[in-house]
Amino acid sequence: MWARAFNAAVIAKRGDVATGLPLLREELNRAGDARFLPRFLPLLGELAAGFLEADQIDRGLDVIEDVLTRCNDRQELWYLPELIRIKAELMLASARHSGEAEARFREAIDIAEQQGARFWQLRAATGLARLLMDAGRGPEAHAALGK
Repeated sequence: MWARAFNAAVIAKRGDVATGLPLLREELNRAGDARFLPRFLPLLGELAAGFLEADQIDRGLDVIEDVLTRCNDRQELWYLPELIRIKAELMLASARHSGEAEARFREAIDIAEQQGARFWQLRAATGLARLLMDAGRGPEAHAALGK
């Protein structure tokens, strides 16, 4: 079941969102409550990111909020910085929530730094730098990447 969901995520990530996203959603639904086990967290994050690629921002935000709530409730924090980064990307694409994206990127960076998770820290810093560059805040963008 996990392998089928992973393969669907790979299909979506390779650019075939129209095929991969429904397959991923189907496999995760088939998993039932098991989809909230720690090994499924990256796949749930990919589902939310897939909704971003499919321009279904509200659906992506719903998925990511549900996953973040479950992670916090269960204290499964190992993937938290990446989930918050995905949330920031979704917010950035949303007219209603774009003003909150910078704070979420910074939150992801801070949590990753506390965890010593340099990869997650760099991914979030890259998103933050892109946001800052687009806002004409080049020196801040450079500083965000220099941490």
